[in-house]
Amino acid sequence: MQSTALSPVLVAALAAHYDQLVEHVRRRFRDRGFARDVVHDVCVELMERPPADPIHTPLAFLRRVSTHRAIDRLRADDLRAEVMVSVGDTPDIATHTLDGAQALDFKQQLDALVVIVEGLPPRARQCFLLHRIHGMRHEEIAEAIGVSRSMVTHHVNRALDRIALDWAPARGAR
Repeated sequence: MQSTALSPVLVAALAAHYDQLVEHVRRRFRDRGFARDVVHDVCVELMERPPADPIHTPLAFLRRVSTHRAIDRLRADDLRAEVMVSVGDTPDIATHTLDGAQALDFKQQLDALVVIVEGLPPRARQCFLLHRIHGMRHEEIAEAIGVSRSMVTHHVNRALDRIALDWAPARGAR
């Protein structure tokens, strides 16, 4: 039976090589604040979901995980910015045909939806946005992010279920 506790060797490597990990990410992505945030994200992720298999080279593992987390974070930030730009344009168009109360209701619902989508687990959010916003097929998403098509379907369905559950109060259960 595998232990779900974070390996003491990994904790020691995180503590001993924190500055090296930050510098590793900073060199590649050119922003120290971003690098610190990424390394903190990696620490939290490893505490929440420790690796199932033993890690034989902790520093190499941490560098790889940090690089992947930085790439994921940049992709998510870019995607969020694209969504916010497209979402930001929508209310202006819609308010021409809505009265003030309807426009306010629309804006509040939209804000609630954005908060809900941002609160989704990272992989579910990524799959949902790629499928629903960018119109990618599940097969394309699976290939792009390196998971099976069934996992993409699972993540999209998970996101849709969460959105339906959390958005119902904001929509007034219409």
